Amino acid sequence: MKPNISPINIIQPEKNFEIHKAGWVMVDPWHIIENGSVLVENYVIKKIFQNKSFHDSNSTVPIFDHGNGVLMSPLINAHTHFELSCFKNKLSVDHTIENTFETWVRDLLSLREQTEEKVVKEYAKASMDDLFNSGTLYAGDISTTGVTQKLFQESKLSGIWFHEFLGSVIDEKAVDFFEKSGKVHCSVAGHAPHTTSPDLLKYKKELANLKGLPFPIHVEESIAEKEFISTGKGKWADFLQERSIDFSFWGLPQKSSIRHLMNHSILDPLTLLVHVLNSDDEDFRIIAESGAKVCVCPRSNMNLHGKLPQIEKMLDMGIKPAIGTDSLASCDSLCVFDEMKYIKAHFETIDLAIIIAMATQYGADALGMGDKTGSIEKGKRAEMLYIPLDVKTKTELLEKIILYE
Repeated sequence: MKPNISPINIIQPEKNFEIHKAGWVMVDPWHIIENGSVLVENYVIKKIFQNKSFHDSNSTVPIFDHGNGVLMSPLINAHTHFELSCFKNKLSVDHTIENTFETWVRDLLSLREQTEEKVVKEYAKASMDDLFNSGTLYAGDISTTGVTQKLFQESKLSGIWFHEFLGSVIDEKAVDFFEKSGKVHCSVAGHAPHTTSPDLLKYKKELANLKGLPFPIHVEESIAEKEFISTGKGKWADFLQERSIDFSFWGLPQKSSIRHLMNHSILDPLTLLVHVLNSDDEDFRIIAESGAKVCVCPRSNMNLHGKLPQIEKMLDMGIKPAIGTDSLASCDSLCVFDEMKYIKAHFETIDLAIIIAMATQYGADALGMGDKTGSIEKGKRAEMLYIPLDVKTKTELLEKIILYE
């Protein structure tokens, strides 16, 4: 991740009572107060108001005037893999070559086997620090090895750490794994429908539901996945057989990964579908009706697969996608500002307010933390960003937030 050189002020109140003022207060991207203030009580947002409505009765409360810029909710990276940070710039993809994604996966697995745990931890910790300093205070971290759990819990970040499972073996020891307290919750994830048996996915999903925690799963990401799910054959089938993964009882073929998950009762409002790169209108209809959440990773998708998710179609179907970056093994930064810039440049019809909502509100909802963050509202955590911007209109404000360096 590029060094943080931007003068973003990360606000995490240290006193029981504080007032924070700015030229603009973004309650959410559609509700912006000019010359606004936020009253914090016991580290929770109590009230948002215009400065002209401030009364002398509150004059004993410490006031922090941040300037002419904007106070806004912290950014959220709803999907990343910190344990892969040490592989930045070590893997490449050539979209002109057939089966290039399978080759990328093989190379990644080989690198992971060769890399010492202390190196993985060193890079993972640095990525967490960089992400926080860039204004992303919440993240959803996926870990196959489990090596990042303690690092994430001890970092400045909040969010959810997910232990990812694949294959077919059901390990009942994971029943006591969950944690839903503190600033970092712990849950489980299924890797993908083309790497994980339906029985294992359903078992882990049921455990996550019992705890009321999200269950992420990579889905509809690659052509190899689509071929395998729709035929039960192909290069990916060969790859699974090489790794001694028996998929003969997975119920294939299916029309799509989304319909495969639906048929096994895995889609519901606590399911977080990551990528959704190769879905059709029927898949989007199923997702919308199920209430499942979606997280898109456009830069990673373009780097690995040479195509972009159908974000406009998702929005038209009533789906509100969150933003993720995926890992540094497939993307050049974990910074959500970079992802917002990319979306603005490649999806010109998407409203600026929606892009910011994808990085805040929609991300909070995807991680099941909409009651804690995602907007500056009464009752939510008093964590905010102050970005020093000089603007005249709300539209200009939205654009400069997205383009902020």
